[in-house]
Amino acid sequence: MKNRLFAAFIITVAATILVNAVCLYRPLYEPFERRIYDLKYALVLKNNKIENIVVVDIDEASLVKLGRYQNWPRVYFAQILQSLSKAKVVGFDVFFGEPDTLPVEARKFYSKPSFDTLMEDMIADHGRVVLVSSISGLPVFTLHNKIGVGEILADFDGVVRRGYSEIEGIPAFASVIAADYILEKTPPAKFFINFYPESSFRKISYSDVYFHRVPVEFFENKIVLVGGTAPGLFDRHAVPFDRNYPGLLIQANLVNTLVTGSWINEVPYCYCLLATFLIALLFAVFTLYRSWWFYLPAGLIISSLFMVAITFMFARGWEFGMVRPFYVFILTLIFGLGYRYQFEEREKRKIRSVFSRYYSRELVDKLIKHTPQLGGEKVDCTIIFADIRNFTPYAEQSDPQRVEDSLNRFLDAMVQIVFKYQGRIDKFIGDCVMAVFGSPMTVPNHALNACFAALEMIKRAEELGFKIGIGINSGEVISGNFGSLMRMEYTVIGDAVNLAARLETATKELNQSIVLGKATHERASRSKIMTLEFIELGSVKVKGKEEPQPVYTLRRVGENVSA
Repeated sequence: MKNRLFAAFIITVAATILVNAVCLYRPLYEPFERRIYDLKYALVLKNNKIENIVVVDIDEASLVKLGRYQNWPRVYFAQILQSLSKAKVVGFDVFFGEPDTLPVEARKFYSKPSFDTLMEDMIADHGRVVLVSSISGLPVFTLHNKIGVGEILADFDGVVRRGYSEIEGIPAFASVIAADYILEKTPPAKFFINFYPESSFRKISYSDVYFHRVPVEFFENKIVLVGGTAPGLFDRHAVPFDRNYPGLLIQANLVNTLVTGSWINEVPYCYCLLATFLIALLFAVFTLYRSWWFYLPAGLIISSLFMVAITFMFARGWEFGMVRPFYVFILTLIFGLGYRYQFEEREKRKIRSVFSRYYSRELVDKLIKHTPQLGGEKVDCTIIFADIRNFTPYAEQSDPQRVEDSLNRFLDAMVQIVFKYQGRIDKFIGDCVMAVFGSPMTVPNHALNACFAALEMIKRAEELGFKIGIGINSGEVISGNFGSLMRMEYTVIGDAVNLAARLETATKELNQSIVLGKATHERASRSKIMTLEFIELGSVKVKGKEEPQPVYTLRRVGENVSA
């Protein structure tokens, strides 16, 4: 068990280190991570109404009523500030990068061919205006307003997921707007935007505000963003749940994220690594300890729960990467299966090689499924010693080849009978057979099996021309590998083994073919087998025991019990 736990730990460590080393090359996991991020958004996207942010939208209706956007004079923007006088702050997502000029036809009606002065005065009167700038240039108005960089930066796949407090050292447009209104915490330099769909924001047509169709009080204490969503303005971007999302509403989401402090936090990678390691270790333990019908369903269940937990965390504002952990899980499974094949299969082959000499093929297959402890362990079993009577004089008086052939036939027959009753051949001691029932493979009623095997062994031996004596005893023994580094033997040792050998010797004294001890009688007689009859022979004094031992013999009903 300790070896397997250590192997599971090493496998998990190796898989974790290898995956994180390989994933230093970010394209191996980031594209998949971003797709999963977008999928999580699709699953948990909220549709709450944002009440404190209003979008004044240069929409199609505004272009129809006020003309082509590129021809709008600066006075259109100056005039709208009058209707927004009660707003907390007004952010123009419109880049005033050049001075305003009038068309040639209009210049004859004005002594000064520009509305920039009027716009500057309106900005000064309002006092809470933020204008968008670009990284490469500032707007023409800088005296009475704040400025923020308005570039929207996408990830490498073109999808906007992150916001920035600063861009190239310059405060971002949304950060400047939200700076005086952030409720709880300072935003990080880079953060995941907490997006809402278009329907969450209140949009007012620019033309409705321009023509005073919306009361001034509507904008009181509101953050107002002015910009365009009309398709012809070409300010559309891909976001996690929409590939055609207005840039103005991305700025609105940025402002809302910053004001409410609801950006999506990334779980520190050390915690991700720890959670990944612990779950992968569980995968490794299951893979090494259990069969495929357990570890595969268990792995699927754990993986599913892991995904549900990550999605739940995302809905709560925490981003936990999923791809690298799953790489670790898969690699852990592969390493675990490789270990099982390389080492455990080799152990099974070793067990098969060892026990095929003692067990039937069916029992060996069972042993492979329920691997025995190859060190010493205490077990309850039944031991048989079966010895040929008067074999030594027979061997001395007969041709060696004939002795060899007859002995091999006898031993082969005994082995088949022992295997038939789920026993194990422990060893051959000359012409004596030692068999064990119940170790290392558990047999429900090993004593009863040994009794039936003994009766059949007597009968088969007589057919081969031999007379044998069998001693049977049951009890707790130590089963395992014993010997030296040069030679080891899987066997059983203990007082129950010694008594079985002594009972085999007592068969001659008692003139019985089978003598069994009290422990075997008690175990075998519990089954109340009607075809077997146990007969008490009294007590015998055996070597190694101070007290006489009660002994029994057995027969099939109707048979003679004498030798």
